[in-house]
Amino acid sequence: MLFFSQLVEQRLLPLLSVVVCCAVLTIAKGVSGQASPYVSVMDSGYDYLDALVAVGLVEVPSLIQRPYSRLAFSEFIKQARSQLDLSPQVGERFREAVIMLEQEFADEIGLQCGNGISLCSEAEAPPAAVLREVWLDFTVAASPERAMRTAYSDKSFIDGVLNPLLQRNFGRDVSDGVTLGLEPTLDIQLTPYLSAQLKPRAWIARPRGVSEVGDLTLLDGYLRGVFRGFALEIGRHHLLRGRGRDGGSMLSNNSRGLDMVRVSRESPWRLPWLFRFLGPVSGAAWVADSGGERFIPHSKLIGFDLGARPTQNLEFGLSLLNHQGGNGAPNASWGDRLRDIFLVMPAGAEISDKILSADIVLTFPMSGIELFVSALSTDPDYVFSDRLAETWWDEAIWVSGLKWSGLGPEGRIDLWIEGRHSGLRPHTHHQFRSGLTLDDRVLGDPLGPLANSWQSGIAWTSTKNVFQFEVFREMYSGDDWENKATHFEWVRVSDNSDEIRHRFSADWTRNHLPSRIRTFIRLGYEQVTRFDYTNINRWNYLAQIGFAWAPS
Repeated sequence: MLFFSQLVEQRLLPLLSVVVCCAVLTIAKGVSGQASPYVSVMDSGYDYLDALVAVGLVEVPSLIQRPYSRLAFSEFIKQARSQLDLSPQVGERFREAVIMLEQEFADEIGLQCGNGISLCSEAEAPPAAVLREVWLDFTVAASPERAMRTAYSDKSFIDGVLNPLLQRNFGRDVSDGVTLGLEPTLDIQLTPYLSAQLKPRAWIARPRGVSEVGDLTLLDGYLRGVFRGFALEIGRHHLLRGRGRDGGSMLSNNSRGLDMVRVSRESPWRLPWLFRFLGPVSGAAWVADSGGERFIPHSKLIGFDLGARPTQNLEFGLSLLNHQGGNGAPNASWGDRLRDIFLVMPAGAEISDKILSADIVLTFPMSGIELFVSALSTDPDYVFSDRLAETWWDEAIWVSGLKWSGLGPEGRIDLWIEGRHSGLRPHTHHQFRSGLTLDDRVLGDPLGPLANSWQSGIAWTSTKNVFQFEVFREMYSGDDWENKATHFEWVRVSDNSDEIRHRFSADWTRNHLPSRIRTFIRLGYEQVTRFDYTNINRWNYLAQIGFAWAPS
């Protein structure tokens, strides 16, 4: 992992991946295998899949944990087709969604055999590379970033910056000025049991008041193997947890992928005996490197994820994250570290930051309604103590929302509303002073500490066009707090002015069928009152146009 991180930081791997992607422009489509690459969490296919799930045409193993592999996607599509043939009353929008997904995953559907993720043939397929998509975007923006505020008087317990208009985009660099970006996505099938994916991004920008800059980065790049129902991934990878529009409170769409080793199940378990009531159970374990540009370089993130669907309408998710180790971190034995990871007899000294999150999703497929709640605490040692207010409010993030899909005679309208609360200290830790951040972006809820927000939106979807409109209200607290060390209680010592942001965004996606070209336009406007807790008010904007070509 350290070698991989160093290779990425030296920009050799992004450069190599760009060269490889460009070299396979003329390579024909290859055959997928059991170890098919993931469908990137940035892919619009999840929007179509969510619509099918909302009306009960598909039952997925987990709504909370993503991504899914291409082979898993193909099984969902086959399931949707069989249910669609039995549901003549379903709106035209969902029939269109099935057709579009069938075209995108035709190769993987052809490999399916019966129910479950299995192949009709175990024969060795020759190595093949498929250029899934080439994306080009051009952005003009006026939106400066600012440092994130924390409850600590030092104000330096997190290496995070805030810029809502230009972030929440999976770690893409977009400047306060003009930015041009190019990113291909390359899937490589090495054997039926081994695959890889590369998603580099090359960009050049002219920020306001600064000379021209540019760089190469790797958004995703991993090797994936599947053996006896278990998947092993090594490399840079995006994970999402939660059902919020921006992901969950622990892992969101704000940052780039993590450099990690991850083990997961390719298909859910069915536990025996009394635990059968849990239904399909999915899970994963992973270790990630947090990078070298931080207070404690190369500290490690150790994560465990578990999800269960006792009924088609109800899902529970539980995640545990342990942040420890690195150059300059507190010393501890292997035994202490292992006990600390599992919250069993934690070491006497504080050697880690621990984060616990829980998710509940409730769906009503007959009506297209989905309700969800996500809660995170950065102090799980006291989950069941008399410090509940501190644990589940001051140290916590809450995300809750409702989505109503398939409205209108053809089911083309979706509505949603979300509320978020971020307490005094999420993403922070007094020893790991850079916090839960990567490249100055928080891994979890993009608000950072000391914030509350709500957002709502509407979308209209057809075969060729998708229109989406969202409005936001975000409030970032400027108050000063102090900690009463004897009672671990935070007290407000100064009631200062808050920073308030009102924002709207409008998106238009145009599918130029029958060609495989897609156009994307986004417009955003933001009014900021008391920017960076000063008397300055700002009016920010963003205009972006993107073009996607899917040659395969």
